[in-house]
Amino acid sequence: MTIYSLLPRQVRFESQLAWRHLRSGGGQTWLTIAAVASGVIIVIFIMGLIFGLQRRLTALLTDAIPHVTVQVPEGKPIPYADLPGRLPGTSSSRSEIQAPQRKNIDDWRTVLAVAGTIPNVRAVTPAVAGQGFASKGANPVGVSLIGADPMEQELITPVTKNLIGGHYDGLLADEVVIDFELAKDLNVGVGDRIRITSISGVPEPLRVAGVYSKGQGRGSAYVTLRTGQSMLGIGNSVNVVYVKVFDIYAADAVAERLSALLECEAKSWSSEFPNFVTSLQAQSASAYLISGFTLIASSFAIASVLIVSVQRKAKQIGTLKSIGARSRQILLIFLLEGLGIAIAGSVMGAIAGIAIVSLLSLPKQAVARGGGLPESLFPLILDPVYILAAMGAATTATVLAALLPARSAAKLNPVDAMR
Repeated sequence: MTIYSLLPRQVRFESQLAWRHLRSGGGQTWLTIAAVASGVIIVIFIMGLIFGLQRRLTALLTDAIPHVTVQVPEGKPIPYADLPGRLPGTSSSRSEIQAPQRKNIDDWRTVLAVAGTIPNVRAVTPAVAGQGFASKGANPVGVSLIGADPMEQELITPVTKNLIGGHYDGLLADEVVIDFELAKDLNVGVGDRIRITSISGVPEPLRVAGVYSKGQGRGSAYVTLRTGQSMLGIGNSVNVVYVKVFDIYAADAVAERLSALLECEAKSWSSEFPNFVTSLQAQSASAYLISGFTLIASSFAIASVLIVSVQRKAKQIGTLKSIGARSRQILLIFLLEGLGIAIAGSVMGAIAGIAIVSLLSLPKQAVARGGGLPESLFPLILDPVYILAAMGAATTATVLAALLPARSAAKLNPVDAMR
């Protein structure tokens, strides 16, 4: 029992001839397979590099910020002309908008309950956020203050993984975790005491429990939720609720749903950083464009080689037609040759591409932020989806490239071919 016996009876003859042609091609066959493989390798490398860079940039941004921020919206004055039930006649008014003042969310537990029922939501935590001054002696330094439960805050903006020293988990009421830049400005370290004065004018002596660095400039100072509420003087309320989602590119839908269900204003990270989202889209389009041109270029090379193959086999084609082979069979023979080349080249290219990307991912480089672990020099990723897509696209392009020489072979006049 041979492998040909497993094929449908209608294509056994064509399959045997296609396999014999490929074997007799020798170096030409291997050259064509190499052209397909090189196209797949380039596509895997380009997609892995661009999408790996996107993942790193996105992680740097979205790990450091909440995906959706829920706050009480600022009240806006309504002109007299827009009031319902106003007296008829002309009127003149001017709107005086107050300076932004963050309002409190008194019933924040309801916000947590509603947010927890929305699909795609991964974590929700109440917090207080405000501005203040940190000092040790003279020369106070401005600082952003965040008060939240450490275990819940870790799910929103991880701090522990960026710690240089000390701890964040198990933070006490009289402790604070500050970033590396603030520690350098105040010349303090873990165990030292500093004073943080909130915008409410409440000073609080705190012990530095940990120092972290995210490598993104000045960070925030983290205290417990109760300490933050006390420093900002808002009692048991909070002024912000942070939401983390699974799919960061669907954060807009979560924000819209929260705004519709709650009397609050919900903003997604993409609305806060529209230029970053635009740059990601441009990078994705560039990856697809480069991959497409690569496959087109390799298709032309494959078509050229197969056309030469048809010309070299003109006498064989004439002989086949003279003994009764039909044009459809000749067409199918060369299409099966193209399919065989496509499958072999795609598989070899995928294996070589995975190996190359894996090897290039090994070199490490030191990061600029203090205490950070070394990162990959080339931010490459291997995603089975685009690897299979590259193989499928290369196979399709190769078969289409084989169609022209196959049709040319099928149209050959047996008399002209035998001369």
